Amino acid sequence: MLYSNILEKIKRNKTLAEILTPAGISQIKRYLITGFSSAAIELSLLYIFRDVLKLGIIVSNSIALTIVFWFNFLMNRFFSFKSSGNIKKQIIMYGFLFIFNLGASNLIMHFLTVSLQIQYLLAKVFAIGAVVSWNFILYKKVIYK
Repeated sequence: MLYSNILEKIKRNKTLAEILTPAGISQIKRYLITGFSSAAIELSLLYIFRDVLKLGIIVSNSIALTIVFWFNFLMNRFFSFKSSGNIKKQIIMYGFLFIFNLGASNLIMHFLTVSLQIQYLLAKVFAIGAVVSWNFILYKKVIYK
């Protein structure tokens, strides 16, 4: 009974129904490949800037995110979402989302590392998870549509 109620609600939600098709699932897989690749690069850069170059956590996080910006944009555009839309418009929208994500990531990193004393790489994993949670829908419905 509960299972059928959940399925009925999914079918009525246009966005969820669209995502849970074979094509939608394939797109999610490509998005995850892009996401895990981006996360690996981002974590590696964060480590280099923080532990090798001895920069502050927020500075290191900001630089790592900025470098990964282009990799992530291009992988999502051409691989994950296979978009052929106006690239200038997409870059502008992606840039605004990037600024929001950068602020959110830095706030999460600061809170977790300073207030909760969580190791910075683990805090980064949490920050990535938070950002990823809203990015897929925004990429699919707004940026790469």
